[in-house]
Amino acid sequence: MDIRHKLTLAPMLFIFLCFATGAIAGSWAPVAPWIYFIAVCLPAATIFILFKPDKFIFLSCLAVFSLTAFRMAGICAPDYSDQHVIRFCNGETYPISGIINSLPKKYPDKTRYTINCTSIGPDTAVGKLILTIYHDPLKQPVSSLRFGEHIIVTSKIRAIRNFSNPGGYDHEFRMRLEGITGTIYANSYTIVHTGRVDGSLFARGMRFLQRTRERFSNNVAKAVQNTDDRQPDFFSNQAGAVLTALVTGQKEMIHEKTCDNFSKAGLSHILAVSGLHMSLVGFGFFSVFIFILNQHSSLVITGHAKKAAGILTLLPLTAYAFFAGFSPSTQRALIMTAVFLTSFLIEKEKDPLNTLYFAANLILFIDPGTLFSISFQLSFVCVFFIISGFMFLGRTLGIPENKWIKRICLMILTTVFAGIGAAPVTAFYFNMFPMVQVGTNLVMIPVIGFLGLPLGLAGLMFMDLLPGLSHLFLTLDIHILSYCLQGIHWIVGFDWTWARVVTPRPIEILIYYALILCLGFAIMEKNKSAIYLTFLLTAAGMVSTGQGMLKRFYPGKLVVHTLDVGQGNASVIITPDGKTLLIDAGGFGSGSSFDTGRYIVGPFLWKSWILSLDAVILTHPDSDHMNGLYFIFENFGVRQWIKNHEMVSSVFFKNLMDIAEKKDIKIHVPGPDPWRFSWDQVKISILGGKSLQLFDNVNNNSLVTRLDFLSFSMLFPGDIEEKRERELIHAENFSLKSDILMSPHHGSCSSSSELFLDQVSPSGVIISCGYMNRHKFPCRRVFQRYLQKRISIFRTDLMGAVTLQSDGIGYTIKTHRKF
Repeated sequence: MDIRHKLTLAPMLFIFLCFATGAIAGSWAPVAPWIYFIAVCLPAATIFILFKPDKFIFLSCLAVFSLTAFRMAGICAPDYSDQHVIRFCNGETYPISGIINSLPKKYPDKTRYTINCTSIGPDTAVGKLILTIYHDPLKQPVSSLRFGEHIIVTSKIRAIRNFSNPGGYDHEFRMRLEGITGTIYANSYTIVHTGRVDGSLFARGMRFLQRTRERFSNNVAKAVQNTDDRQPDFFSNQAGAVLTALVTGQKEMIHEKTCDNFSKAGLSHILAVSGLHMSLVGFGFFSVFIFILNQHSSLVITGHAKKAAGILTLLPLTAYAFFAGFSPSTQRALIMTAVFLTSFLIEKEKDPLNTLYFAANLILFIDPGTLFSISFQLSFVCVFFIISGFMFLGRTLGIPENKWIKRICLMILTTVFAGIGAAPVTAFYFNMFPMVQVGTNLVMIPVIGFLGLPLGLAGLMFMDLLPGLSHLFLTLDIHILSYCLQGIHWIVGFDWTWARVVTPRPIEILIYYALILCLGFAIMEKNKSAIYLTFLLTAAGMVSTGQGMLKRFYPGKLVVHTLDVGQGNASVIITPDGKTLLIDAGGFGSGSSFDTGRYIVGPFLWKSWILSLDAVILTHPDSDHMNGLYFIFENFGVRQWIKNHEMVSSVFFKNLMDIAEKKDIKIHVPGPDPWRFSWDQVKISILGGKSLQLFDNVNNNSLVTRLDFLSFSMLFPGDIEEKRERELIHAENFSLKSDILMSPHHGSCSSSSELFLDQVSPSGVIISCGYMNRHKFPCRRVFQRYLQKRISIFRTDLMGAVTLQSDGIGYTIKTHRKF
């Protein structure tokens, strides 16, 4: 059978395609599952009658597609009972009883669990909740809740809700796939321990696992302290966090800077317990078992040694998966590794693609929602391209006979094939292209995989038997990993080693994969049809890319996106000739680790094919306007930063000034007179405050920006309040009258005075505020004032992102969420 048949006619491929299409179709079905099931069966029956395909294959595919779609529709359009926790997400505080049913996820300032809710107040309740417990490790000891422990927490239940922006990450959907619909919050001293604990064998096993993981983490922390007589530096601390992640799967203590460095170097797969770890652990134990069994000549002669070693390897492999928390990604890695190992035992290793499809089908049968997991998509495409690459090149590639050179060549080719397969997925989700992926993987996988991971596992196994030897292993491991982290940090410090890329569209991803496969057929098999199709796909890719670039650089209209960033402001402006302006970037206070620049504004810019900004305006240095900017400055080209005269002492502002200096970003501070610049037919006018002592409220020092495009205008007043509004009315050479007003100070009662609104006279107002925010913005009095003046109101908390388009005469407004 030729390569084409091996790639496309493997028996399990059709089943896999039905699983995938069924999951996608079910996730799009906002109707009752039984209605969707009938809608699928009727056209399928028509196809069967008209085309008469092979009955077994057709019925198998139909069953897989229909049942998968049915299951996914039930998950995506659930019919919650009256006792479900979603019914209590109303802003009221309840005493909530529940049972801990997950291992803890420990962060520097908080710990997270999943709990099965049993009652809310006096009422019986069902459903899963995420419990976040905040703590200060410097002031109070942090003790973990035990798996299966029954607790009572008094809290508001917040429904899991997305930031609603075009192309934004669907966190609500991901949580729904796990059966989680709400979150609750508490401090460690407010938790009520009832004393009841689940006594089942499974729960006791999980508690033993939890205790073992905690003791291992503590031993790693002691090893970090002993690596140097001085206080451990950043790399030593992060080496301990990476070691804990390698062995236990707990990544929560890894700093974002370390994660970014691994991504830039193409090594992010090392930080999660995945197929790589399972393969390395499996290879290690298999080598040990085969060495022992080869000592028995009878097993060698009969050929049973390898099979026995393979069977024995499954036991420690499964134990490692459970110790690593048995997370969904670990489960998938275990299943895929076990399936490939089983194919070796039954002598089917010569059909690796069919084995891959079977493993994928088994994973999707257990959980069809896995299809939407980034780790599953990366694992599948990487393994597929590694297998396909060697199938294409296996007949013609001349690999040296020398054992070590051959191994190095195979490692290089494996990394290249995996990189080719993973490129569109990493670009789509992470907007990253590591230039040095082959080199870093060639060096770091042997060091971390064959030294770091085994030493960590040895430290775990000898933790109770020989504590001194365990400590020695862990200390040595910390030193090795610390040097690795320093090397990675040094490598990615060169700009040419990595690049940010825009988000490819699904059509471009499909064209890419089809083009790579056709190119392979054309080169290896000299297939004329594949050659013609390669040229056709290349042309299609160029047309699609050209169309995207035309839309980005010559939109022909003024586009203003007011993003949903919670309680904050962020607006992206794209002019008709492709110039870009960002006004604020949202942000949360210092108590929150959520970065609006990293998770909202940056991804939106990449999805809009924006890699650089012609100007950034920071209206004033409050956290809800400023804190998202650091990520933007660090990852986008910014030509000019326009800010007010305030120089605050916060850490965020200092970091902004430092990164602006490092990136050589020009800073301009407008004065009390209007400062203007223009991009073709778009004019920007900015008005600063008169002096540092003018206002006792820093909100009143906000920059006020007016945007004009022909006869259309829009006003961005920042967080100004009534005192500054009165001052603006008398400003010279600065007209307030605008078609659209960005509501001052998120619609607070201290802004949007009668006189100011009369001067602006907008036909529409956009209120950027957080859903059910603690300030209760927009203020009811101001809201009524807008209504009385017949001003159309658009709210990001209820409607999501607000997108305005103008041709310079009129305008249209669309909201991302229907309300």
